[in-house]
Amino acid sequence: MAGMATGEERCPWLNVATASGFLGGALHMTLTSASCEFVRQDGGHEMTLRIEVGSMSAPHAQCGSGAEPLKAIGNEALACTYEGKAGWIAEQVTGRVRDQAFLVRISSNDRSTAPKTIREKVRKVAEQVAGILF
Repeated sequence: MAGMATGEERCPWLNVATASGFLGGALHMTLTSASCEFVRQDGGHEMTLRIEVGSMSAPHAQCGSGAEPLKAIGNEALACTYEGKAGWIAEQVTGRVRDQAFLVRISSNDRSTAPKTIREKVRKVAEQVAGILF
């Protein structure tokens, strides 16, 4: 069944069921020691949720000068548009909790999805990630 992970494959910052809710359906997950990536494929469309946590010295360096400061999501949290793959739309939040920096990014090749909708989803995921890091 898509969206299920074995007992050993767990993202420490977000579970598969919650990620499925944010991405709107069944997905598969890839893990590393510092990141989780959830991917939902639906027809020719793909939506990806990526979470990275580590001791990055300047997590907001991922956002440019047009970043939107966010309150109540860890420290120094910023939301911004991410320029990734050509033809994709992506929004991200970067921030820090104590000595751990985090990055949460949602990207999609479905151009009919409103960036504002993706920004709201990525903000909500970032709230959860920051809460786990506290």
